[in-house]
Amino acid sequence: MALSRATKEYIPKDAVVITEDEALAYQWNIISKWEKLSDVWSLRYGPGILSAMATGTGIFVNNHYRNKLRLGTYGRFSTYLPIVVIPAIFTLSCHKLFVQRSVLLDPMGECPTCIQMRAMTFQTAFGVIYPTILAPLSACMFATRHFTYRLPSITENPKEVFQLIRKFTKPILPILSAILCIQGLTAIYLTYEEQKENLVVLAKMKKFEQEVEANLGI
Repeated sequence: MALSRATKEYIPKDAVVITEDEALAYQWNIISKWEKLSDVWSLRYGPGILSAMATGTGIFVNNHYRNKLRLGTYGRFSTYLPIVVIPAIFTLSCHKLFVQRSVLLDPMGECPTCIQMRAMTFQTAFGVIYPTILAPLSACMFATRHFTYRLPSITENPKEVFQLIRKFTKPILPILSAILCIQGLTAIYLTYEEQKENLVVLAKMKKFEQEVEANLGI
């Protein structure tokens, strides 16, 4: 059965009314069991791909600043959790909650470009900007605690600390810029594919229903 959204006055008498959460669970059940993978690949794997990209960026920036401040094994887990794991979780969750939910529940109601821009914003914010800001701050904190690098006092000389971070960041700025563009464009592309695939699934389900009704003489 294909789902459709309608206002109260346009709901047929024999229609089964369900909540948005029930509708979303129903859609995901169909997608997870859909036989032809090429019809639903981005819906299934899009959030995971975006999360993996955020993970890779977090690992890259975290290792860069840790190496610059000679941290070695100091605070490895404590830096990987907020800089690598949390951005990956946020990226995955936000795409599912704020992008795919709109795609699946209201494919014709919301501006498709707006949804794509939303996906890009979440991806670049949590997948690139967040770890890039947090990584040098976290590395500086552990370097000060374990005396691995002589840093200026953040309270007495914040300008010098900022200049040092800028010095460490300058060599990877082109790479970070490329990562930002790639992740943003990937989020837009995957969201577009999700929108297209959802419409394909709905169209095939409605066609199947029409064929069944025709065979039954309804």
